[in-house]
Formats: sequence, structure tokens, C-alpha cells
Amino acid sequence: MPQWGNQDYKKAVFEQLSQGSGGGAADDQDHSQHFENFSNNAPRRDVEAGVGEAFHPEQLPQEEVEPQFRSAAEKMKPNERSEIAQDFMGELQRHGLAPSWLQRMLGLGSADPNQASPDDIAKLAEYSRQNHPEVFQRVVADKPFFVRWMSKPLVGALVGVIAGKLLNRAYDR
Repeated sequence: MPQWGNQDYKKAVFEQLSQGSGGGAADDQDHSQHFENFSNNAPRRDVEAGVGEAFHPEQLPQEEVEPQFRSAAEKMKPNERSEIAQDFMGELQRHGLAPSWLQRMLGLGSADPNQASPDDIAKLAEYSRQNHPEVFQRVVADKPFFVRWMSKPLVGALVGVIAGKLLNRAYDR
């Protein structure tokens, strides 16, 4: 894969997006790698805005996306699960929501992020997406491993939205 930021990388991403994907694990890995590159190197506002647009509640209903969140959390390493739970809970706490309240309100197994189950991660992510989108955008932009395990169409849409923002910025100059 070409290095982020150079014209070859941008060209490769845009060509892949314009042609679609043929399917298979290699394509899934490419989409995930592109998102990780974007989340680590693209302007932060573009990544967060891309997450917000690609996962907007009007675009993706809860019954479609929450199972994706659960599936992604099931495939994460335990330390990744606790890390993302800690980020969601910490950001929500900054919005005045106590972990104990979140546990009761969302039916979490524990208020301790280190004990978060895949179901807890899915509930925290979906609650944030629906009620505090800025929290969802910030956490997902910071934790690309969360997206790594989602379906190819979701990750492809996310990469496409961010790539479109970068392309629009390039043409606005």
C-alpha cells in the first residue's frame, strides 16, 4: 500500500473506491487499512465529520448498526474493548453522565470499563451515536480498531465520505 499523503496513495484509494471491490478478506483489510490511515493522518475534522456522516442515525437504523458494533466488539482484544469502553464512558462522563447511571440506563453488565462485554460496547456506541454524536465521532476517530471489524460496506462508506472531503478540499484550493 502506498504511503499516506502522497499522490499515489490518494490515487489508489480513489481508484479503488470508484471501481468498487470484488470481495474477499484482502478487500476487507484494504478498507480497514485505509480508514486507519485516514484516522491517523487526515485532518481531524474530516475524520470526525466522516464518521458522523457515515454513521448518521438517519442513514443507518439502530437495528442495522448495533449488531455491527457488537460483532466488532466480539472480535476485539480484551484490552481494546476496555480501552474503547473507557473512552466512551469518559467522554459521556464529561457530558455529565455518571458511569453508574449509564450502567442502569443502558443495562450494562458493569460500570467498570475494564469489565465491558461486547454487548456493553455496542450499547455505549449506539447510545453515543444517537444521543451524543460528537462523543461517537471523537471516540471512533481515535480508535480505528473499532471499525476494523465492521462490514465492508460500512467501512467502505466511511472511507468514501472521508476521501470525498479530502477531494473536495483539494478542488477548493
